[in-house]
Amino acid sequence: MKNELTINLTPTETDLKVIGEWLSSENKKYREGFYCNWSTIVRSYSLNRMISFNLRDKIIGFLVYSPDEISVEIDIFEIQRKYRGKGYGKIFFKQVADEFKIQKFKAVSLFCEPVESERFWRGLGFLKFPERGYSEPDLRFYKPLISFTEVTESPNELNKLELWDVEPFQKDEVPPCWSWNIENSKLLEPIIQPCNENWNLRWTQNGKIIKEGKVKRFSTTNFPVIFDSFMYIENLVE
Repeated sequence: MKNELTINLTPTETDLKVIGEWLSSENKKYREGFYCNWSTIVRSYSLNRMISFNLRDKIIGFLVYSPDEISVEIDIFEIQRKYRGKGYGKIFFKQVADEFKIQKFKAVSLFCEPVESERFWRGLGFLKFPERGYSEPDLRFYKPLISFTEVTESPNELNKLELWDVEPFQKDEVPPCWSWNIENSKLLEPIIQPCNENWNLRWTQNGKIIKEGKVKRFSTTNFPVIFDSFMYIENLVE
């Protein structure tokens, strides 16, 4: 069966019409679904930001997305109602994630809508965004698409990177929220973490604070740190 499930990166206008028909039918019959977002779907299609999910030659799902610099936001993800509960959504996402990796995206993010979808996304390994001090929905989630340096609860006191969820002038009032063990400035695997660019970041090497300040101040011309909603670090530079 898996071999019969494929994604189509270039749906046609006929495919779009088919999607519109079953979304409209779903809306009329069950008063739910994404037909209310039809203008968004059409616009995404016109920008080549739609992917359909096919069972043999029949469209059973689709998604539309918005690319950023290093990440991609899934705006709508839908499996036709009669095909839900069969594991197709997980297969669809895996195929799409593999495609996003090919396109060099580092992470994928989304808002859980409807809220009942939270269980589905958590089951796929999505993590909840931290509260970043911006006006954004509570149920925003993300998933790295790459291998990355894991957060540690036992940081090496001599060599570490620490991130607070407050600005530098507030850092003495609270402990850091995230820590990573750093053996040298060139990381074996990158660090990727949703954050506010004004949060405090500290780099300690051989027990000495090498650099500290707002996350955005860690960027250099050759080694930027802030992308989209994420702090992304491959190398640390003084």
